[in-house]
Order: sequence, then structure tokens, then C-alpha cells
Amino acid sequence: MLINHTPVISNNRGFTLIELAIVLVIIGVLVGSFIGTVGSRIDTTRRAEAISDLDDIKQAILGYAYSSAGPNLPCPDCNITAGCIGGTKNDGLEDRRITGICYTDTGNVPWATLGLGRSDVWNTRYLYWVDTAFANLSPSFDLSSGATGIIQTRVPDGGGGTTLENVATNAAMVVLTYGKNTYGGTTADNSSTPAIPAGNVDEAENADGDSTFISRESTLVGASTAGGEFDDILIWLPEYELKAKMVELGLLP
Repeated sequence: MLINHTPVISNNRGFTLIELAIVLVIIGVLVGSFIGTVGSRIDTTRRAEAISDLDDIKQAILGYAYSSAGPNLPCPDCNITAGCIGGTKNDGLEDRRITGICYTDTGNVPWATLGLGRSDVWNTRYLYWVDTAFANLSPSFDLSSGATGIIQTRVPDGGGGTTLENVATNAAMVVLTYGKNTYGGTTADNSSTPAIPAGNVDEAENADGDSTFISRESTLVGASTAGGEFDDILIWLPEYELKAKMVELGLLP
């Protein structure tokens, strides 16, 4: 019997190194794209949550004003950044002297006094500035009181750059979250967050403790824009909104 010794040629072969490298590059691109998309969605979701929380804080502050005997807005809770002599820092309670006067106009949102969470979605305490004319009990504000908070934004200057323009000049209070970068803030466990980089002048304005604040569109990390990288989010309460409601409720004549 004859036996056929003709070799069987197999068409099965492994990947070459070049083919494997191409596959790995494709997988890397797909994974990177997926991670980037997920990261972007997380950032968008957190900013939306922060904006919603800011509105809740505003409503809590208004509820405090409407129910107080003052009438008045709450005082800030002293923090380790702004500090104050005599008040208790970072306990969530408003720091008010026995005379009814606020220890400071800038600090944390008094979250314990208002029955709120102690920090934002990035684990950083909310900054709270208040015109003390609207927070002090002695004397309490009335219809003749004027608020001094200034809110600015950046607009084109007609020459290819930008200039700061007032959005409001009568804010009675401002609440601010330092955003994802947390520059200049205080964490929930009372540690300082990273310092504000030198180029972030608009964020520096928001953290300097005065009555002027910047509100504008957020920018990407590392973006070179007028005013520097920016991801602060803030809300404010115009004095007329506060006074109108107080009159409606019979708390102001």
C-alpha cells in the first residue's frame, strides 16, 4: 500500500510584530477616547450638581432671612483662609458677636446653621461673602440700606482682547465654589487647597476677601485666556430681590 507523504501546508499563522503593534495602537486610541469621554461626562455632571447645590444654598440663606427676627442674612463661618479674631473657625456655625455684629464679611457658608452639607462635590468648602449691613443685627437693614457687592464678567474690548464689565453692583451676598481645581479654597477637613497660580487673576480676585467677584465661562485646564484658567462658579443675591421678598412677607415696612 502506498502512503502519501505529501506535507500538509497550513494557512494558519500568527500575527507579526507589526500587526500586533497596530492592534495595540488601535486599542490604546479606543481606550483613551473612552476614558476622555467618561471624564468629560463626570466633570459636566459635577458642575451641574454644584450649580444645583448653589441654588439650594441661596434658598437656605433666604429661608434664614425670612424666618429671623432681624431681619438679616446669616454671618459667615470664619475659615482658615480669611480667618477672624474671636470667631470659631470651620465649625459650620455663623460667627456673630454677642452684640449681633458679624465677626467677618468673608468665610465659609455656615452650613451647620443652615442645615446643609459642609462641602461641594470636590470636597471643598463654599466661600460666602455678605454685605454686613444686611447681616448685622444692630442695626438691621431696611429699605434705605444699599448693598456693595460687585459682580463682573469679561467681554470683548473691540481690539481683540477683553475688559471687565459690571454685571451687578448691588449684591447683598455671594456664594462661590472654587470648582474642580479647588485653587485658593479649604477642604472639608480644614486643609488648604493648592494656591492660585500667578496667571489666574480672575480666580485670585474671587479669593482675595473683598466685595468684587468675577463670574464667567469656565476654561480648559492649561488654557491661555484673558484672566487665566477659570472654573469658579458663583451665585449672588441682589438687594432688591431680598428687599422685595421681605416686604411681601411683612418683615420690612
